[in-house]
Amino acid sequence: MDVFEQIKRRAERLKIACGEGESFARLTTIGTGGDIRLTLRPDSVKKLYKILLYLQRKHVPTVLVGRGSNILAADEPYEGVAVVTTQVNGLCIRGRRLYAECGASAPAAAAALADRGLTGGEFLACLPATIGGAVVGNAGCFGQDVSGVFVRARVLRSGKVRTYRRRDCAFAKRYSVFREGGGVVLSVTLRFERSSSEQVRENIARMRRVKAQTQPLGARSAGCVLYHDRVAVSALLDRCGLKGCRIGGAEVSAKHAGFVINIDKATSLDIYLLVRRMRDALWQKYGIRAKNELQEINFHRNYDIFTECKGLDTEERT
Repeated sequence: MDVFEQIKRRAERLKIACGEGESFARLTTIGTGGDIRLTLRPDSVKKLYKILLYLQRKHVPTVLVGRGSNILAADEPYEGVAVVTTQVNGLCIRGRRLYAECGASAPAAAAALADRGLTGGEFLACLPATIGGAVVGNAGCFGQDVSGVFVRARVLRSGKVRTYRRRDCAFAKRYSVFREGGGVVLSVTLRFERSSSEQVRENIARMRRVKAQTQPLGARSAGCVLYHDRVAVSALLDRCGLKGCRIGGAEVSAKHAGFVINIDKATSLDIYLLVRRMRDALWQKYGIRAKNELQEINFHRNYDIFTECKGLDTEERT
């Protein structure tokens, strides 16, 4: 019996939904990526913990997927397991603290905070993400981010569940220790300030209006693709004249130069090449080494060499 058959049997015993041949194109907001050998959907923290421990013992390539933003998976089949966390979605508010399981929707958390008149988490309403994913990427906007409200998280690391405080997470702009394999966030505690439901809802509505005016919300994208610790990358990309730049079915948004959108059955290779062009432009014109905000899955170490050849056959226009 091969390892994937063993995983299927373990998932069945744990009553975890298991699928075969599902694609990253269906699981991600950008809508690209190859087929996945197995997809598991646990519906509790306990089941998530147990199946992750099992996968670690079997040394099977594993990726966690929430609502699928900020993910770029290669077009090739993924010979591993995708664990979808969206059913691990418990939320609870006590006093000024929000207790959330990793797969809880960030907008759902924002709505719950608004109902209680708690401020500081309005930015969550603007994130197409889970709470766990938001912690991993220290997501934020409009002057708010996860690190500003973070209290602690329960994290699976090296086979044990540990408690991480803010000082343990190495938070920086769009970064935490968890981005570098520093464990799997299982649940989170966040703390907010008191306000009124009316004021919090007004703040959320204002943020959403600005997003609608400045970002391509109607298009398939993975969110902003690049960032820099000290510089507003999107403004520099605009000055580089990259709005509307296209490779294959992928295009730099004409509305926001920090977004790459899937406009015509783009492949992950199209997007990968376009993001690389954006990074190169920032380096050549401004000497800025932008960081990749996307989680790249199933890309080989020699992928840059591979794409040098593939890119020659790819349609490009500006």
